[in-house]
Order: sequence, then structure tokens, then C-alpha cells
Amino acid sequence: MIARLAIALLAVLAPAAAEAACTVASVAAATPGGSLPQTAARLRAHQPLKILAIGSSSTAGFGGGGAGFANQLGPLIKSRAPQSAIEVVISGVPAETASGAAGRLQAEIAAHRPHLVVWQLGTNDANFGVSPESFRATVASGLAAIRGAGADAVLVDPQFSRWAEGSGATAIKARIIAEEGARRGVPVARRFAAMQRLAATNRPAFDGLISWDGLHLSPAGHACMAEQIAGTILRTARR
Repeated sequence: MIARLAIALLAVLAPAAAEAACTVASVAAATPGGSLPQTAARLRAHQPLKILAIGSSSTAGFGGGGAGFANQLGPLIKSRAPQSAIEVVISGVPAETASGAAGRLQAEIAAHRPHLVVWQLGTNDANFGVSPESFRATVASGLAAIRGAGADAVLVDPQFSRWAEGSGATAIKARIIAEEGARRGVPVARRFAAMQRLAATNRPAFDGLISWDGLHLSPAGHACMAEQIAGTILRTARR
């Protein structure tokens, strides 16, 4: 069953199959609300859209077999907005915490001048014991840097993994991300809650999304994550 699921999900690499690639329940249900004004205006005008994907191992593509979620965002968005040129700059550093990414944000934004920043964060902060107070301050300062540069932002919260079972640390980071996103009108792709729900209701499907190490996403997980983030971007921009 898991093998068939993985084969179906890997079809995301072919843009024509993008809509049907993820055959499990949503892996990153978006929070309601939030806006992407720059992204919306550029897609409406059929102008080029540049996305900066910043974060840790998931953004770097670890476990994705050469096709991490960030690599798949461009083709997925292009398949649904064919009149706009989509460029995705990938800046993922394995094992990095949110403060590490926040420390790189200004330089990355200055170098690439993105219209939209997709920031994946929280998993390593939970695993490395970063305090809730410090993490919240980092999220707030990072979003301020993105907005201060005139770019839109989408936050991607932690994945629920086997490492997260039996500990509340990852759930706390996910809650803080949701709260800070809501406070600032930033859409949040909520992987944690959706994957936790999947683990409770369909364990074989959940196991198919997680790599052998019990922490990182598998190719199937990256494919589903890419679809949900692309969908979050497009649904929010088209409101």
C-alpha cells in the first residue's frame, strides 16, 4: 500500500498530474485569513513571481530524493497560473533553527529581492529545546524583516513526526507560529495538526510520508507538502 502511495505521489514532478498527485488527506491545511498582496497583484497582472524558500532540512530537500517540496513549488504554481513566470530560490540549511534563518533573512532578501518568502520553521527549535519566548520573538522579528522589505510571507509549521510523539514541544512551536501568523495577517500552512490527525486515523499513510529516520519527510511527504503550500499560496492570492 505504501509503495503504491509513494509512486502516485511522485507523479507531482509531471505538471499535468499535479492536481491529483497527493492521494492522502491534506498534509498542510492552511489557517484561515491572511493575505498575499504582492503575490496576488503579480499573478493577476501575469507578471513574474519570485519566491524565496527559506528554512532547514525540509527546505533543503532532505529525504526528497532530489525533489524536495521547494523544488516542486515552481512547477506546481506554474501549472495553475500558466501566464506568470515562477522562480523559486531555495535557501535551506539542515539542522538550522528559526533564529538561524531569521539571521540570514535580510541578506537573502537583499540578494534575491523576492516577492514572496515561504519560511519553514519550528521542527529543530522543538528538538533543540529553544524556549517558547525566544522562538516567538524570532518569528516576530523575521516576519517584520520580510514585511519591511515589501515582500509577502507564508509560514510553514513543523511536521508531526515520530520524534514529536510523546512530547509537547513541537505542538507548542506550531501554536506559536499560528498565533504570530494570525496577529500579522500571514497565512500559515499547518503541517503539524494535519499530519498528527493523519497519524491517528491512517497510520500506514502517515508512515509513507516520513523517512526512515522517523523525522524527515519521504519523497511522498515532500510531494504532498509542495501541493498544500502551492495551494495555500494560490487560494490566498485569489481571494
